[in-house]
Amino acid sequence: MLTENKFGKYLLYAIGEIILVVIGILIALQINNWNEENRINKSVNSHLSILKRNLQEDQRQLIQLKQDMTENVHFADSSMLQIRTNIPVNNRLKLYMMKLLLEYQFSPNTNAIETITQSNELPALKAELQTAILDYYALIERTKEREKISNTQIQTKYEGHINRTYPEIYQKDNQWEFIKQFYKGDPRATSEIDEEKLLSDTELEALLLSRYFQSVSLEEFYGELIESSNVILDLLP
Repeated sequence: MLTENKFGKYLLYAIGEIILVVIGILIALQINNWNEENRINKSVNSHLSILKRNLQEDQRQLIQLKQDMTENVHFADSSMLQIRTNIPVNNRLKLYMMKLLLEYQFSPNTNAIETITQSNELPALKAELQTAILDYYALIERTKEREKISNTQIQTKYEGHINRTYPEIYQKDNQWEFIKQFYKGDPRATSEIDEEKLLSDTELEALLLSRYFQSVSLEEFYGELIESSNVILDLLP
């Protein structure tokens, strides 16, 4: 009986030790979980702060791009009014044709989203914020596709036609400040755009109509990106 009693005490002692060890392990795991959760939260918050700055940089660029497209719409529309004889042909057409040669491309700052993606931290964000971020960067890809179409059209069609058919736009009487300064002091006489040639140029009419469409489309894309980025900024801490 003494032996059995002694064995029972040892058994209870051993079970108690095991329980204490298990409790210790669970506490250690919980502490590790808390530490890991705190580390992730600190990392996520740090990356979200960078994302906020990235989006603010993006917005400054997008506001300027949207303004450029609004001007392009005006340039293309005013040119078409002259070709359709709704208004008289005037010398500002040189400025309009030249400005429509310019290519535009949005270059977003993707430092934060790349880090968040590589760190697999996106699932740690609230669902609404996740959706807003994914929508914004998906919209950027669609915008890039439209920019590529627009710029390719300039490179392969519009620019070549303008340079071949209307070289007189490259003169000191062009109202674009860059051209005015470039040809400043040029002693050569300037020449007007041939109105008869202009009004019969069906290829130019089609190209200007296309430039108008592309500019309107990009103006809408840039506006949507500004709105989409504002949604994210409103959700950020």
